[in-house]
Amino acid sequence: MSDNIITLYHGTSEPDFIPRFRGGRDYHDYGNGFYTTRDIEAAKEWACQGQSDTAYVYAYEFNTDKLSILDLDGGNTLAWVSVLMTHRRGKKIRGAALERCNQMIELFGVDVSAYDVIRGFRANDSYFQFTTDFVTDTITLETLMKSIVTGDLGKQVCVKSETAYRRLGRHIDVLSISGADYERYHRRYISKDSAARTLASEYTNEPQTGQLLSDILKGGAQ
Repeated sequence: MSDNIITLYHGTSEPDFIPRFRGGRDYHDYGNGFYTTRDIEAAKEWACQGQSDTAYVYAYEFNTDKLSILDLDGGNTLAWVSVLMTHRRGKKIRGAALERCNQMIELFGVDVSAYDVIRGFRANDSYFQFTTDFVTDTITLETLMKSIVTGDLGKQVCVKSETAYRRLGRHIDVLSISGADYERYHRRYISKDSAARTLASEYTNEPQTGQLLSDILKGGAQ
């Protein structure tokens, strides 16, 4: 198989699921798109996060040849946070923190509409707390980066453009998860979510070393 041909997995509680271009939500990590992963175990966990009794993982064969791909897991943490905050910042970010956030996005943000596909870490609600703490000057960039390394965020592949959507086609396989398997993956998801919230609390309360976002915006880092 060509290196350009990869398998993507999408976990959901919906039977007979069909991805639709612009069928997602604008406030997800990288904006409106179809969110998948190359890790089938992660897809199973993400599918089983609700209180249902059955979930599904759909597999797609995807050709990345000549697609424009933005890689946000390559070490550019400020670009990743800027993209997240572009789409997910809420009412908790206000005042001076909102000003810092907007300045950060202007300096380090990326126009995701220019890309067919985006790859990067998945920031569910528990891990999004780390980025919020960073923007509010509660933790440093170094602590934020440590949270990414320490935590098991999982990596996602977001299919953005209409050209990329057309390459998905119909799923090549679908796995149904129910009964004891559903409970097992649901517990695994809840356990990781709880661990992330505990980690966020610990990192917030420990002495901070390195640069706060306000330091970076003053020119303390490139």
